[in-house]
Amino acid sequence: MIFTSSSDKLNKFCGEITQNSNYVAIDTEFVRINTYFPELCLLQLAYKKNNDKNIIVLDVFKKKINYEPFIDILKNKKITKVLHAGRQDCEIFLNLFSFLPQNIFDTQVAAMVCGIGDQESYENLAMNFLNVKIDKTYQYMDWSKRPLSKSQINYAANDVFYLCDIYEKQKELLKKLNRNDWIKEENQKLTKKNTYDHNLASIYKKIRFNKTSTNKNLIYELLDIREKIAKKFNLPRNQVIKDVNLINLIKKLPQKFEDFENIPLFSKNELKDIYAKKIYIIIESFLKKDKIKNSVIKETNEKLLEIIDLLKIMLKFKCNEYKIPTRLIASNQDLEDLVLNENYNIPALKGWRFDVFGKEAIGLKNGEIAIYIGKQGLDLIKLKK
Repeated sequence: MIFTSSSDKLNKFCGEITQNSNYVAIDTEFVRINTYFPELCLLQLAYKKNNDKNIIVLDVFKKKINYEPFIDILKNKKITKVLHAGRQDCEIFLNLFSFLPQNIFDTQVAAMVCGIGDQESYENLAMNFLNVKIDKTYQYMDWSKRPLSKSQINYAANDVFYLCDIYEKQKELLKKLNRNDWIKEENQKLTKKNTYDHNLASIYKKIRFNKTSTNKNLIYELLDIREKIAKKFNLPRNQVIKDVNLINLIKKLPQKFEDFENIPLFSKNELKDIYAKKIYIIIESFLKKDKIKNSVIKETNEKLLEIIDLLKIMLKFKCNEYKIPTRLIASNQDLEDLVLNENYNIPALKGWRFDVFGKEAIGLKNGEIAIYIGKQGLDLIKLKK
């Protein structure tokens, strides 16, 4: 194992990867305390040659590193980039290099495709596939602090040491399950820039507030503008607008701009000067919505709830059949969109998901398929026209 901050050693190591391996295990250690975007502290790489693992742990924090050899690796489609829960790693590379790695294999995603848990940790996968217990002592440490101890460096190295073996085991299992097309489709998402747009649905779930169908769109709009401000100034979202202040605003819904100005909202006065009017316009627009129209939508939604509930039952049934988590195929929002949206432009109705779930879900919605209780439990039956 090499621990270094030398660009020359990185260059040499990347050359060895290209010559000796068709994949490289990659991990990063970063901090994200006072910034919106993660700040890279360590870069760890590993490859195997003749069953021996070669590892470099590169100290990049506040160092001037020539990343070109590593960038060449990321761009090389012949070399598989193996990551675990790699979304944040890829986001770091996108921010640093303005592009995303090609030919990615995410072991956390692969575990779901193989039917092994839902968002399994690296620690669990090491135990599941290798029967190895990993020490997670430094899981939540501040990686920007220097100097690093030998045990901290070894901890970082282990994050790619076992990743090589997990990847090889998963490849074997995927082939056995005949799900190589599934994992290829899932991993391609990590190579697309829109994957790294802020996920409003995920942020929305974390807001502790009495959410209703009437205020959902308003909350989404406010979360969206907060996220855009945070990105622009590279600030954590709560250093733009705290959740508690956002909730307070939604509860009060000021009718006049003068009332809005008296409600504490922005964490920094300079942001208030720039964005207060824009936020109020969102509130004002929400208040002007046609109440009759909202009541009609609510009534329509209530009539469709039974169909959505049936789709949830079918989703669980199909996922149990394939031994995969439901979230891998469809979210609750996907099911709502399936019922309400006629263009069917949702992930659950594309690719392998369509074969596993989507085709029969459309049949259920259209009254062509029914769910019944058979001798072996729930089953599906095609209805005669």
